Amino acid sequence: MRGIVLAILALFICNVSVADEMRLIPFKEAEKTALKNSPQLIAQQYIADSGYQQASSEKMKRFPSLQLGAQSSLTSKLGKINIPTLGLSNTVGEHLNWNISPTLNFIVWDTGRILNKAKSLRKAADAQTDTLDYDKRQVLLNARTTYVGVQIAKEQVRLVKDALALAKSQYAVVLDRFKTGTSDKFDLTVADQEVAERIKDLEQAGGELLVSKRALVAALAIEDKIEKAETMDVEPIKTSLDILTPRSNTAFDPKTHPQVKALENQKSSSELAEKSIVARYFPEITLQGSAGYEYPNLGADDVIQQNRASLGLQMPIFEWGSIWKDAKSQKYLAKSADQQKRQTVIDLTRDVSETRDWIETFKRLQLANVRAVKDAVEVAKLSFDSYKAGRIIFLDVQRANVKELSAKVDAARNDGNLAAQIAKLLALAEDVALSE
Repeated sequence: MRGIVLAILALFICNVSVADEMRLIPFKEAEKTALKNSPQLIAQQYIADSGYQQASSEKMKRFPSLQLGAQSSLTSKLGKINIPTLGLSNTVGEHLNWNISPTLNFIVWDTGRILNKAKSLRKAADAQTDTLDYDKRQVLLNARTTYVGVQIAKEQVRLVKDALALAKSQYAVVLDRFKTGTSDKFDLTVADQEVAERIKDLEQAGGELLVSKRALVAALAIEDKIEKAETMDVEPIKTSLDILTPRSNTAFDPKTHPQVKALENQKSSSELAEKSIVARYFPEITLQGSAGYEYPNLGADDVIQQNRASLGLQMPIFEWGSIWKDAKSQKYLAKSADQQKRQTVIDLTRDVSETRDWIETFKRLQLANVRAVKDAVEVAKLSFDSYKAGRIIFLDVQRANVKELSAKVDAARNDGNLAAQIAKLLALAEDVALSE
């Protein structure tokens, strides 16, 4: 019975341990996780929502508002009315005075001041939404490039492990030949050096893989798993390339880029704000009405129901040019946003062209690397065969082995560079992943 309990307990502990560990994260799942978890995107969404609420609040000022007002006062001295000829003397009012009334306020005409300000705030909120779209592209770019970084680091570890296994097997051959007198101490030392170098390379590659895994977990905003990042696994680099390469010809239209759209909305916001400020030059007509109760009723000691209605007009006569300067400020901001938009279009067009150039370059290098790796593998094999035949020393074999490993690592890094450049292009051009 005790053994069964211990077995169940051990199984439970194992399940908890496995649950705490991470697992293989597919490329597409990494994209979705990054977009879902990003604190940056959540914060920017709140900023945009705040802007829309502010615009809506401003627009509500165009509608009538109803307020309840109440006032109470206490006076120490009361007025008197004296008519000596009639021998009359009367006290006017009461020591305690109060009134209470609901008041309706309505702006009848303001030359579009409130409406243009509300529209300006709405455009500013639209600019924040565009910034959110831009941030989504940047979050995706960061997730994709860090994911590819883990894939390349993982591939590098695999290649170095294979090279270490080869170095150990070749050392065993050299050691046997040294024992039989067909190889000298120099060859044995070079073979041992080869093993030591590959062990060092493996430690370095392992460290880079662990660091890249932690970077990916951070990019996915899974902060509680950063310390367990070593248990995470990713798909092979070929999977990412199969997903990204068909999208390497994504069309680019600068007008649809969120940075350009944000600047256009900022420009419109400033132009509308300028109109709202200029409206302050013109008359503003307001209507006010109230119906309430007052005490006392002049000299009578009773409560009276009182109704009032008023129509007001106000406009500036002299204000030292402050309105003009405020309007000019918004006008300059609109012009600045227009020039920033122009510069952004120039920079984006250049970046897209450069990225496409790199994509084509890495595609050509991909084909060249196939041949380079094939030749390096063949040369390394022939070199070792020549060494066993006694035609060359083991130092020549070591050089061939290093070139083989270098060719394979270069090919893997080129695949990573290609994937990263396509990810950059998708961040610049319209990205279908954002609408999925």
